[in-house]
Amino acid sequence: MGSGDGWQTGPAPAAGEFQGLGQPVPQPQTWQYPPIPIPQPPGPGRRRKPRQVSKGLLIVLVVLAVLVVGSGVTLALRNTGGDKVPAASDTPTTAPSETPSQTPSATPSESSTPGAPPSVDEIVTTSRLYTVGVLSPTQCLEPKAIPTTITGTKAYYGLILPCLNRTWWLAMKKASLPYRAPKLVVFTGPMKTICGAEKGNRAFYCGTNETIYMPYALGAAYYARNPISGRVWMMNTLAHEYGHHVQKLSGIYAASLSRQINAATPADQLTESRRRELQASCFGSAYLGAAGPYIPLRGPLLTTWTQLVANTGDEFSRPRVHDHGNRANHSRWSLAGFNTKSPNVCNTFVASRLRTN
Repeated sequence: MGSGDGWQTGPAPAAGEFQGLGQPVPQPQTWQYPPIPIPQPPGPGRRRKPRQVSKGLLIVLVVLAVLVVGSGVTLALRNTGGDKVPAASDTPTTAPSETPSQTPSATPSESSTPGAPPSVDEIVTTSRLYTVGVLSPTQCLEPKAIPTTITGTKAYYGLILPCLNRTWWLAMKKASLPYRAPKLVVFTGPMKTICGAEKGNRAFYCGTNETIYMPYALGAAYYARNPISGRVWMMNTLAHEYGHHVQKLSGIYAASLSRQINAATPADQLTESRRRELQASCFGSAYLGAAGPYIPLRGPLLTTWTQLVANTGDEFSRPRVHDHGNRANHSRWSLAGFNTKSPNVCNTFVASRLRTN
């Protein structure tokens, strides 16, 4: 199944008077998504009597297998980074700034086996995404569409998506990685997708059809309670889901899922899930930081965004599942991306530790 985003958010600080929007009524934030089911390898099933295969058919199958494996190796080589491993910090910048610090430099590293196809570990840790530097902002202003109707919500997301497309297209081009724009679906209730059924209360990314699914009712409800909180939630959630699309295009997504499935213990599986989700938040925040002067994510919007990322974590999930990262780690990686405006600092797969509580 594609990535569903399963963290929940704790109570937000009381809202003050925000210029141009009157006096919002303070509301407890209940940003909630169900936990992600951990992919499991197929279990032992009922044994069937093996069928006899003719020699001719066997030869055809062998030839096809060689072709498929060759194509898979070629695709893996195209979708992985070079031979540089960037320095990653588990304690990034402590607060967002409208004049963020410079992007940390990358640390070169030799490939473990020169000339061999990259392993899943190499794909997630040495992607060329970690070398592209500061993202190029797209000069898109925040849409004036009011997301209190399905039409307004589709217009709001639909006008932000091309801005995300251009910024990440330029980054992928710089990294010599393939790019395809994702599809976007705004849904109003229970639905079935190729990645599974959805009851209508969460945003999620489906890697199988490269589609971002955004719920209409949730964003509209947040906006109706507090326009600033609603706009921030919508922008941040869309950017996060787009981060999963960037992972898919670069090969990180599939490699991470493979590592998760083959992890030694359930605890290791959850750690892998947290690394993948925190990276998506870091990627999304890097875009928001780069686009900040134009959206604009500053002033009251920036203050509210800081509160959002600081109060989003597994602590608030019911049942409590450590699959996305606690609020301290979520805040750290979000702020790292935002302050540097760069995916260089988003290599969660080499972080020394990712706390669970």
